[in-house]
Amino acid sequence: MHPNICVCEACAPVRNRTGVTILQHPTEVGHAKGTVRILTRCLANLRLFTGEMPSDFHQAGFDSVAGSHHPALLFPGPGSEALETSDVRQFDHWMILDGTWRKAAKILHQNPELSALPRFHFANPPASAYAIRKAPGEHRLATAEAVAYLLNVLEPELDTRPIAHAMRTLVDKQLAQIPARLHRHYQ
Repeated sequence: MHPNICVCEACAPVRNRTGVTILQHPTEVGHAKGTVRILTRCLANLRLFTGEMPSDFHQAGFDSVAGSHHPALLFPGPGSEALETSDVRQFDHWMILDGTWRKAAKILHQNPELSALPRFHFANPPASAYAIRKAPGEHRLATAEAVAYLLNVLEPELDTRPIAHAMRTLVDKQLAQIPARLHRHYQ
Protein backbone atom coordinates (compact mmCIF):
# COMPACT_ATOMS: atom_id res chain seq x y z
CA MET A 1 0.00 0.00 0.00
CA HIS A 2 1.03 3.55 -0.59
CA PRO A 3 2.38 5.13 2.65
CA ASN A 4 -0.48 7.64 2.61
CA ILE A 5 -3.01 4.84 3.13
CA CYS A 6 -0.97 2.15 4.86
CA VAL A 7 -2.31 1.27 8.31
CA CYS A 8 0.36 -1.21 9.41
CA GLU A 9 1.52 1.05 12.24
CA ALA A 10 -2.05 1.18 13.60
CA CYS A 11 -2.43 -2.61 13.78
CA ALA A 12 -1.79 -4.53 16.98
CA PRO A 13 -2.20 -8.22 17.86
CA VAL A 14 -5.59 -9.66 18.76
CA ARG A 15 -5.16 -13.16 20.18
CA ASN A 16 -8.43 -14.76 19.08
CA ARG A 17 -9.06 -18.40 19.99
CA THR A 18 -11.90 -18.76 17.51
CA GLY A 19 -10.72 -19.67 14.04
CA VAL A 20 -11.63 -17.32 11.21
CA THR A 21 -11.30 -18.08 7.51
CA ILE A 22 -11.90 -15.36 4.98
CA LEU A 23 -12.79 -16.30 1.43
CA GLN A 24 -11.96 -13.18 -0.56
CA HIS A 25 -13.17 -12.38 -4.05
CA PRO A 26 -10.19 -11.75 -6.37
CA THR A 27 -11.29 -8.18 -7.11
CA GLU A 28 -10.83 -7.28 -3.44
CA VAL A 29 -7.15 -8.20 -3.32
CA GLY A 30 -5.04 -5.09 -2.99
CA HIS A 31 -8.10 -2.82 -2.93
CA ALA A 32 -7.05 0.40 -1.19
CA LYS A 33 -10.32 0.54 0.76
CA GLY A 34 -10.26 -3.15 1.70
CA THR A 35 -10.31 -4.03 5.39
CA VAL A 36 -9.10 -7.64 5.26
CA ARG A 37 -5.50 -6.41 5.35
CA ILE A 38 -6.25 -5.05 8.84
CA LEU A 39 -7.39 -8.50 9.94
CA THR A 40 -4.31 -10.17 8.47
CA ARG A 41 -2.15 -7.81 10.53
CA CYS A 42 -4.15 -8.12 13.75
CA LEU A 43 -5.70 -11.58 14.14
CA ALA A 44 -3.67 -14.47 15.51
CA ASN A 45 -6.06 -17.16 14.25
CA LEU A 46 -6.91 -16.24 10.66
CA ARG A 47 -6.70 -17.94 7.27
CA LEU A 48 -7.22 -16.08 4.01
CA PHE A 49 -8.00 -17.62 0.63
CA THR A 50 -8.71 -15.82 -2.62
CA GLY A 51 -11.01 -17.12 -5.30
CA GLU A 52 -14.53 -17.48 -6.55
CA MET A 53 -15.04 -21.08 -7.64
CA PRO A 54 -14.43 -24.25 -5.62
CA SER A 55 -11.45 -25.04 -7.86
CA ASP A 56 -9.87 -21.65 -7.02
CA PHE A 57 -10.13 -22.27 -3.29
CA HIS A 58 -9.05 -25.90 -3.56
CA GLN A 59 -5.99 -24.89 -5.56
CA ALA A 60 -5.14 -22.33 -2.85
CA GLY A 61 -5.27 -25.10 -0.22
CA PHE A 62 -8.67 -24.31 1.28
CA ASP A 63 -10.57 -27.06 3.06
CA SER A 64 -13.55 -25.79 5.04
CA VAL A 65 -13.22 -28.45 7.71
CA ALA A 66 -9.43 -28.50 8.10
CA GLY A 67 -8.63 -28.12 11.78
CA SER A 68 -12.29 -27.67 12.66
CA HIS A 69 -14.96 -30.11 13.65
CA HIS A 70 -17.71 -27.48 13.73
CA PRO A 71 -17.43 -24.67 11.16
CA ALA A 72 -20.16 -22.07 10.57
CA LEU A 73 -20.79 -19.36 8.01
CA LEU A 74 -21.43 -15.71 8.80
CA PHE A 75 -23.59 -14.41 5.96
CA PRO A 76 -27.16 -13.10 6.12
CA GLY A 77 -29.93 -14.56 4.05
CA PRO A 78 -32.61 -17.23 3.94
CA GLY A 79 -32.10 -19.85 6.62
CA SER A 80 -29.59 -17.84 8.62
CA GLU A 81 -30.06 -17.49 12.38
CA ALA A 82 -29.40 -14.45 14.54
CA LEU A 83 -25.92 -14.88 16.02
CA GLU A 84 -26.64 -12.95 19.21
CA THR A 85 -29.60 -15.15 20.23
CA SER A 86 -28.28 -18.52 19.06
CA ASP A 87 -26.24 -21.06 20.97
CA VAL A 88 -23.05 -20.98 18.92
CA ARG A 89 -20.64 -22.44 21.48
CA GLN A 90 -20.12 -25.61 19.43
CA PHE A 91 -18.78 -23.71 16.40
CA ASP A 92 -15.01 -23.41 16.57
CA HIS A 93 -14.35 -21.92 13.14
CA TRP A 94 -16.15 -19.24 11.15
CA MET A 95 -16.20 -18.66 7.41
CA ILE A 96 -16.46 -15.05 6.23
CA LEU A 97 -17.03 -13.98 2.62
CA ASP A 98 -15.25 -10.81 1.51
CA GLY A 99 -16.34 -8.81 -1.50
CA THR A 100 -19.18 -6.59 -2.58
CA TRP A 101 -22.52 -8.03 -1.49
CA ARG A 102 -23.13 -9.30 -5.01
CA LYS A 103 -19.69 -10.94 -5.28
CA ALA A 104 -19.88 -12.48 -1.81
CA ALA A 105 -23.29 -13.94 -2.65
CA LYS A 106 -21.80 -15.34 -5.85
CA ILE A 107 -19.02 -17.05 -3.87
CA LEU A 108 -21.70 -18.62 -1.65
CA HIS A 109 -23.81 -19.69 -4.62
CA GLN A 110 -20.87 -21.26 -6.47
CA ASN A 111 -19.54 -23.15 -3.44
CA PRO A 112 -22.21 -25.62 -2.25
CA GLU A 113 -19.89 -26.78 0.54
CA LEU A 114 -20.37 -23.35 2.14
CA SER A 115 -24.14 -23.42 1.66
CA ALA A 116 -24.27 -26.65 3.65
CA LEU A 117 -22.75 -24.99 6.74
CA PRO A 118 -24.87 -23.62 9.59
CA ARG A 119 -25.46 -19.98 8.67
CA PHE A 120 -25.75 -16.91 10.90
CA HIS A 121 -26.34 -13.18 10.63
CA PHE A 122 -26.20 -10.25 13.04
CA ALA A 123 -29.50 -9.21 14.61
CA ASN A 124 -28.18 -6.01 16.20
CA PRO A 125 -24.81 -5.04 14.77
CA PRO A 126 -23.20 -1.76 15.74
CA ALA A 127 -23.30 1.13 13.31
CA SER A 128 -20.52 1.01 10.76
CA ALA A 129 -17.75 3.58 11.01
CA TYR A 130 -16.60 2.72 7.50
CA ALA A 131 -17.66 5.95 5.81
CA ILE A 132 -15.43 5.56 2.77
CA ARG A 133 -17.26 2.65 1.15
CA LYS A 134 -21.02 2.39 1.30
CA ALA A 135 -22.87 -0.90 1.54
CA PRO A 136 -26.42 -1.41 0.31
CA GLY A 137 -28.75 -1.05 3.27
CA GLU A 138 -28.50 -0.38 6.95
CA HIS A 139 -26.54 -2.49 9.40
CA ARG A 140 -23.94 -3.52 6.85
CA LEU A 141 -20.41 -3.74 8.16
CA ALA A 142 -17.01 -3.82 6.52
CA THR A 143 -15.38 -7.23 6.76
CA ALA A 144 -13.03 -6.14 9.56
CA GLU A 145 -15.94 -4.65 11.52
CA ALA A 146 -18.00 -7.81 11.04
CA VAL A 147 -15.19 -10.06 12.24
CA ALA A 148 -14.52 -7.80 15.24
CA TYR A 149 -18.21 -7.91 16.20
CA LEU A 150 -18.35 -11.68 15.66
CA LEU A 151 -15.37 -12.14 17.98
CA ASN A 152 -16.91 -9.78 20.55
CA VAL A 153 -19.99 -12.03 20.66
CA LEU A 154 -18.02 -15.30 20.71
CA GLU A 155 -15.16 -14.21 22.98
CA PRO A 156 -16.51 -11.36 25.17
CA GLU A 157 -13.22 -11.11 27.07
CA LEU A 158 -11.21 -10.58 23.86
CA ASP A 159 -9.95 -7.04 23.26
CA THR A 160 -10.77 -6.21 19.64
CA ARG A 161 -10.05 -2.49 20.02
CA PRO A 162 -6.92 -2.80 17.83
CA ILE A 163 -9.17 -3.65 14.87
CA ALA A 164 -11.39 -0.62 15.54
CA HIS A 165 -8.33 1.60 15.91
CA ALA A 166 -6.89 0.37 12.58
CA MET A 167 -10.30 0.89 10.94
CA ARG A 168 -10.44 4.49 12.19
CA THR A 169 -6.91 5.04 10.90
CA LEU A 170 -7.87 3.62 7.48
CA VAL A 171 -10.92 5.87 7.22
CA ASP A 172 -8.95 8.93 8.35
CA LYS A 173 -6.16 8.25 5.87
CA GLN A 174 -8.59 7.66 3.02
CA LEU A 175 -10.55 10.83 3.82
CA ALA A 176 -7.28 12.79 3.93
CA GLN A 177 -6.84 11.90 0.24
CA ILE A 178 -10.23 13.35 -0.70
CA PRO A 179 -10.70 17.11 -1.15
CA ALA A 180 -12.35 18.61 1.95
CA ARG A 181 -15.27 19.94 -0.10
CA LEU A 182 -16.27 16.33 -0.88
CA HIS A 183 -16.16 15.02 2.72
CA ARG A 184 -19.90 15.63 3.16
CA HIS A 185 -20.50 12.73 0.74
CA TYR A 186 -18.79 10.36 3.18
CA GLN A 187 -20.68 11.24 6.37
